[in-house]
Amino acid sequence: MSKKVLITGITGFAGSHLMDYLLEYTDYEVYGIKRVNSSLRNIHHALDKITLLDADLLDETSLIRVLREIQPNQIYHLGALSWVTPSWDMPAVYMQTNAVGTINLLEAMRVTGCQARVLTSATPEEFGDVPKELLPITEETRIKPINPYAASKVAQDMVCITYHASYGMDIVRTRAFNHEGARRDKHGAIASFAYQIARIEHGLQEPVIKVGNLSATRNFTDVRDTVRAYYLAMEKGISGELYLIGTDQIYTMEQVLQMLIAASSKADEIKVEVDPARVRPTELMTFIGDYSKFKSMSGWEIQYPLQETLESVLAYWREFVGKGLY
Repeated sequence: MSKKVLITGITGFAGSHLMDYLLEYTDYEVYGIKRVNSSLRNIHHALDKITLLDADLLDETSLIRVLREIQPNQIYHLGALSWVTPSWDMPAVYMQTNAVGTINLLEAMRVTGCQARVLTSATPEEFGDVPKELLPITEETRIKPINPYAASKVAQDMVCITYHASYGMDIVRTRAFNHEGARRDKHGAIASFAYQIARIEHGLQEPVIKVGNLSATRNFTDVRDTVRAYYLAMEKGISGELYLIGTDQIYTMEQVLQMLIAASSKADEIKVEVDPARVRPTELMTFIGDYSKFKSMSGWEIQYPLQETLESVLAYWREFVGKGLY
């Protein structure tokens, strides 16, 4: 019998790409939960290949019903609030969704006797602003969040550690560094750059790109490589362990922006302007990690260089802006 896989957050950015990967490369039955009235834009192309059920991470009763109906073998827990900037305006909502929502899922598993293996995806934002002398970041780097989003993910991670220790739940934990690609909402920096470029190319805005802090350094992974890493962590990872997922493709946001502009037909006309509203109260300047633990366990290597990732992002926004969908 093929495995039954449940994805929380299937309608989101990473969740929809994970769905694509599982449908193409495995024979697993793919299930997803969605909130009532959730947008299905990211998964509309595969609605005939998956089973969707209405549920909410903030409603344990709905999760119990879903688990009893599906009886999944694996649960990819990707459902979360993940934008950093709004978390300063609604910290309680982030804590409820990311931490309490995870408690609800794990409690629903206890109530139903669900023995599924769970993969959780957290964030390197949890490490805070790591001093250069302590880089690269490893699984052992101390936790010191500096924004409400990161704090909520720390809480989520601690919940998973607790349920693994207390109840023997089979949970594999990951922290994925920046992953980019088509379908990310335009609130993300790279998506925002590409969205604005597409609008400029279609004559819908002046040739000025509004930006926040461009000096921050990040490493970038294509989302298609990241979800393949999730799959490998689920299949091969050791229960209770934490794995960092990322690459050595290290760039400043300024460099990434210039790569995107260079790919535009309006490159010679585009100017860049800092928008104070896009500058965060606190900013993590350097994200450089050591991913040897995960790579040695899984054999994972990237298949998509950053330039190819950026091309996919531009193509996505050109299509949607061209159709008048944004």
